[in-house]
Amino acid sequence: VRRAMPGAEEADPEPGADPRLRLLGAYVARSLRPAAGAWERCAGTAEAERLLHAFLGREDAGSPQPLLVVRPGPGGLALRPGLDAGPEAGPPRAKGLFFLRTGPEPPGPRSLRGAVLCGDVPAAPLEHLAALFSQVVVPVLANEKNHRGWPHVVCQDVQRHAHGLQGDLLVILEQVNGKTVLPLPAGADEVGFVDSDSDSALDCTEKSVIYAIESAVIQWSRRVRGVLKRESSQPLLQGENPTPRTELEFWKSRAEDLEHVYNQLRAIKVRGMARLLDRVHSSYFPAFQAMCRDVVAGEDA
Repeated sequence: VRRAMPGAEEADPEPGADPRLRLLGAYVARSLRPAAGAWERCAGTAEAERLLHAFLGREDAGSPQPLLVVRPGPGGLALRPGLDAGPEAGPPRAKGLFFLRTGPEPPGPRSLRGAVLCGDVPAAPLEHLAALFSQVVVPVLANEKNHRGWPHVVCQDVQRHAHGLQGDLLVILEQVNGKTVLPLPAGADEVGFVDSDSDSALDCTEKSVIYAIESAVIQWSRRVRGVLKRESSQPLLQGENPTPRTELEFWKSRAEDLEHVYNQLRAIKVRGMARLLDRVHSSYFPAFQAMCRDVVAGEDA
């Protein structure tokens, strides 16, 4: 979340104090709600004074490096250069605050308006990005009113890339939680369940949708093979000293992951995709069947 800095009229600086530092501190207090006096103690350290002086001063080589304010512990604050919170940035669910200069010219002595941008760094940036993409970016791109006049090929390409990035974000998110995701291809929502006695669904299905489904089967097969090839001996081969508890946790995690994959393969949309591949006599339908058999065999192992 990015915002323009408020003007100096919102702060009442003390005589002799830099009003720009007071404005920064006021925004830190509103956003992070630290303990009383935390910003003053943070900004009073030698390292913080150096960073703030460089940030608010003139930079001939371009815009100064951004600043990031984090909470490394209860009630405390830390000022870091750049946007990397570092390994000791604080609790995993704690948010931060960044300050960004908009140009090489330093802000005025009594106002940061137009010269500094600031915004929150979410507690879970990846989840925040995924939600933003799925709830804002993809719906905007999917709305036909937003790309009137675009060539049909351009519309398809933009939507395909957006859908692919959304799937990649979902895969990464679930990998963090130890789960394997099989993202649905673009156009899967339009496939539904193909009736075995009707050819109407086949007649209205675009070849691009069938191609997307076949490409998805290839990606899914690779991910499933990766799950099935995992060995409990991997920590030992990496020089670690796993305990029997590590072995039990591995097999428990593997079983839960395979069950998660199996439930995805049994979803109505995926079954409709498989039926469509069967109806068009796709060469990838046997690969889909083999993948399902491998997952079932892996669960029973």
